[in-house]
Amino acid sequence: MSTFVIASDESLLNTLRSSVLQSKLPLQSAALRPPGQALLPLLNGIDSGILLLDSIPSQLAEDLTALETWLRSRPQLNVLLFSEDSSKALLMRAMRAGVRELLPLPPPPQDLALSLGRWSDSLTIVPHSATAATPARLVAFIGCKGGTGTSFVAANMAYIMADEHKLSCAFVDLDLQSGDASFYLGSGANKNTLSDLTRQIDRLDAQLLSSCLHAVTPQLNLLAAPQDLESAMAISAHDIEKVLALVRNLHKQVIVDLPRNLNALSLKVLDMADVVYIVMQNNTPDVRDAQRLVSMLRSLGCQEDKLRLLVNRFAPDGWVSLSDLEKTVGLKVSQTIPHNPQWVNEALHTGQPLSAVHAHNAVMHALRESTGDVLDTRAPKPRHWMQRWISKAA
Repeated sequence: MSTFVIASDESLLNTLRSSVLQSKLPLQSAALRPPGQALLPLLNGIDSGILLLDSIPSQLAEDLTALETWLRSRPQLNVLLFSEDSSKALLMRAMRAGVRELLPLPPPPQDLALSLGRWSDSLTIVPHSATAATPARLVAFIGCKGGTGTSFVAANMAYIMADEHKLSCAFVDLDLQSGDASFYLGSGANKNTLSDLTRQIDRLDAQLLSSCLHAVTPQLNLLAAPQDLESAMAISAHDIEKVLALVRNLHKQVIVDLPRNLNALSLKVLDMADVVYIVMQNNTPDVRDAQRLVSMLRSLGCQEDKLRLLVNRFAPDGWVSLSDLEKTVGLKVSQTIPHNPQWVNEALHTGQPLSAVHAHNAVMHALRESTGDVLDTRAPKPRHWMQRWISKAA
């Protein structure tokens, strides 16, 4: 991925050039922009890659107008804008123009390095279903009660789809009031959230969506839950329907993490979903709550064939056997995930996918089976340790 630098100050130009080289990215050009010079002539030949752009206050509005037109036909160009103005108003205006990230001046070296790494690995969003008859598969996860590990299971299955099955995947965290999926997929390293999209729902398009997605890997995008209650409360079921429709057109798989309480928003997602995983444990309180949840879903007309029961932290000697659980809840168990905290705790505490911490264990095996089941395919055979070592060394 080529990198371009345009700066209005020689000192900043040298700083940005040095950061690009230290990040081991190919530097295509570094141009010094005199005050008053129009931006568009400097953009000739820049169609894809990363553009680091400094815009002085007197030219900022003009530059954003130029970028909005320029970037509309260049979805593979990631623009990182540097400005002394870090206000929310400028952030919104920059996002509408197609800017991927707004960075302060002077840029903190560590933040700049993280941004370069994030956007150099970012997913290029290309509508996969422009000519397809149906949108991407949507898989919803809902816990029968709190603490069942629903977000952990959903996040790790999304990671497996992207990393091992090589499918473009979006993970949407719709647990709006307590969503923590962003921590399971990169320690919460995301600047924009779902609420940044829904505030501008009438302007929603692929460009705006792209500016709010956090690229966890080249194949996996995260749309994080809002960071405050006020923003979460302002999101409607209609907003979610529009967002998910666009997300499904731009990815091959969409995973949605739902809150345990049924409301207008979650019911809209459940209606749109192709598969619904109900996550529980094999103990008495979970069985009681799962029975109630399944009964409510049936009464609301949820299609029986898309409901799948997943028992997480399964204990063979637990309070409730699988046969009694199935009989009480009224659904067959599609998958069990064993309870092995020694493998899971490190991933939970470090904010990494389980496979990045410990790729070969019983929990990963069960997660791979579940992912293969929902994709209707066999899980790819894990690479030998020598192959992984050679890949990392390269």
